[in-house]
Amino acid sequence: MFLMPIVATAQVPASQVFSFQDLPVSVISAALSGTQISQSRGDVAQLADNPAFLDSSMHQNASLSYLNYVSTINQATLAYGHMDSIGFISGYLRYFDYGTFIERDASGVELGKFKVADYELGVSLTRPYNDRISYGVTFKNLFSAVQRTHAYGLGFDFGGYYVSKDQNFRAGVTLDNVGLQLIDYTGTNVQSLPVSLNMGIAKKFDKAPLILGFQYSDLQRWDLAATDLNAQQDVKVDQLTGEVTRPKFTMDNFLRHLNASVSFVPSEKFSLMAGYSFRRRLELASPTRPALVGFSFGANIKVKRFSLMYAITSYHINGTSNHLGITTNLNEWYSSRTKS
Repeated sequence: MFLMPIVATAQVPASQVFSFQDLPVSVISAALSGTQISQSRGDVAQLADNPAFLDSSMHQNASLSYLNYVSTINQATLAYGHMDSIGFISGYLRYFDYGTFIERDASGVELGKFKVADYELGVSLTRPYNDRISYGVTFKNLFSAVQRTHAYGLGFDFGGYYVSKDQNFRAGVTLDNVGLQLIDYTGTNVQSLPVSLNMGIAKKFDKAPLILGFQYSDLQRWDLAATDLNAQQDVKVDQLTGEVTRPKFTMDNFLRHLNASVSFVPSEKFSLMAGYSFRRRLELASPTRPALVGFSFGANIKVKRFSLMYAITSYHINGTSNHLGITTNLNEWYSSRTKS
């Protein structure tokens, strides 16, 4: 599913051209099941999940992350945020590299080599509605290049974020990918991006350093199993008419929308995280040997002016993917130099 941008057919759907968006930008999000719209953990790259995250500590926060996805496929992301009078302005640049391929003609003669890559540039504006509610919007530019062809799209992500008075309960809602693929690989086809409506909650406990999170994604579409070949085989046959039907209102379909996560945060300088994606487990795990597909784990440790992040996720039985990230606050460096 994630490798579909490589297949440059005549008219590739927008959901397949820009499917690299299914992978998280933030290392924190990767550790918390892959997407997290109800927990802001101080990483400015998390605004790619929910543009409504508003945290004054992220003023002049810079984030750099790297993902070794599968084989020679890699992702690198740079993010930065700045608090201004109009609100919190942030941006991120994602580079997704599929590697180098050999071009051959119909007879197998090598003609040369070419690169395949995707790019995403997002700019967000976040504003407070009151002391507990904030809202934001991200404007995204999406670009995909395959050999001598390319695709281009524009989209918006909208988000809302609520924090309770005691800071122990948080909730988020997002509407993602409101936009168009303006240019496909043929240069002619214009189509809508795959819109996604999501909501999530997070609960922090007073007497335990734990945060539980749950996210329900793709509210706009119930039957997520419709594109799963294994689920399509789960059919019922009417003994009288011979009509073949597939049940849609099932627990399987409900779980495909759900992500769960837990964080152990004993201090502001150290935390451990774990997540579970039901949909990733159901769609990508091998029926005979599922292993840890769908699970994710991570850690965050702050050393002086740097925050180091690491997450390990399992997308396939053949291996795991490693997310590495580092953040720093440029304002702390500037203040230290001014004092000296």
